[in-house]
Amino acid sequence: MKSRRIKILLVQSRICVGGPAVHTEMIARYLPKERYQVTLVGGGLKKGEMSKFDDIREKGVDIRIIGDMKRNISVFGDLVSVYKTWQLIKQIKPDIVDTHTAKAGAVGRIAARLAGVPIVIHTFHGHVFEEFFSNLKSWLFVYIEKMFALLANRIIAISPMQFYDLAKKYKIAPVKKFVIVKLGLELDRFLNIEKNNRLKETLGIPAQDILIGVIGRMVPTKNHLMVIRVLKNLHDAGFKAHLYIAGDGEERYKLEKLRDELNLQPWIHFPGWVVDIEHIYAGIDLLAQTSTTEGTPFTVIEAMAAGVPVAATNVGGVADMLLDDENGLLCRSRDDREMAEKIKSLFKQPEQINKMTQRARKFVIDNYSYKRLISDLDQLYTRLFSQYYQQERC
Repeated sequence: MKSRRIKILLVQSRICVGGPAVHTEMIARYLPKERYQVTLVGGGLKKGEMSKFDDIREKGVDIRIIGDMKRNISVFGDLVSVYKTWQLIKQIKPDIVDTHTAKAGAVGRIAARLAGVPIVIHTFHGHVFEEFFSNLKSWLFVYIEKMFALLANRIIAISPMQFYDLAKKYKIAPVKKFVIVKLGLELDRFLNIEKNNRLKETLGIPAQDILIGVIGRMVPTKNHLMVIRVLKNLHDAGFKAHLYIAGDGEERYKLEKLRDELNLQPWIHFPGWVVDIEHIYAGIDLLAQTSTTEGTPFTVIEAMAAGVPVAATNVGGVADMLLDDENGLLCRSRDDREMAEKIKSLFKQPEQINKMTQRARKFVIDNYSYKRLISDLDQLYTRLFSQYYQQERC
């Protein structure tokens, strides 16, 4: 096997605030420099998304942007993206191309195969095969992913539940092509958070009132409309609760409209994108996750590490993280009444909150450290690289 460093090209659709960007940043920063040379490629952002490009570059990552690679389908833009990615691949000559998210997965895998890259990996961060499109569109997306799966040597699922969906339920590729690699985070910044009332004081909220936090892009799949209805249910039951929705996106006007229709103006706060994420976790009493589809939400991992109880919909890989009433609250998708009832019950039992958050913190320490992520990927990359060059010599 060659003694030089293994060249890795990570391709991701959008280098914006969100789980996939954090994941690829962890890989690019922490793969051992003596064994790997890593380049991260990202696409153009949508309106309302907050770029992480400068932040990642300042941390020493070799990062490039292909502006034509955007989330929306565009025949011309997508062809240009494939060509520009192909050009970059021919320049860098990576041993492994690892693509992340759907658009980057399509563009990156096509470009990698056209350029003759020996090892191609695709990482799923979620899927939209149900709960989002019509049956016909969902079938079409499944079929397309099956075609693109033929271009990959390995497919990474980020949770056991996602592996079941991709390999067993939708049969995107043979089981032997899949490997499970759970996400990893720099947990210390969240484990060291000390709870305080500064966020409530800034918002003019009494310390005894409940402050529910929501963090993420305001897009249909995140279903922030549900959490506003949860708040309404809590108010109807006499619970003094506030909602802090950090982020922005295309759905914001719908959220503001529903807030006004339900007369919840004083109780819902829209700060936009917040850079100091630790300030949020230090100040909220509960994190709500109301998505209709998910992979493994980073905000849930962060909140669990920070000692913040979590109420989340049972979608995607969430059930691999939360055990209902043990280390969090697991609720049916789109069922605002159930989530409100579980939140009310939890805050009537302060001792249960303490037990729940302690269990949650131990769980993420055991399962979601970035060191474990890097170890898993190091083994995978090294194994595939070794296998390829052993075969090449034969």
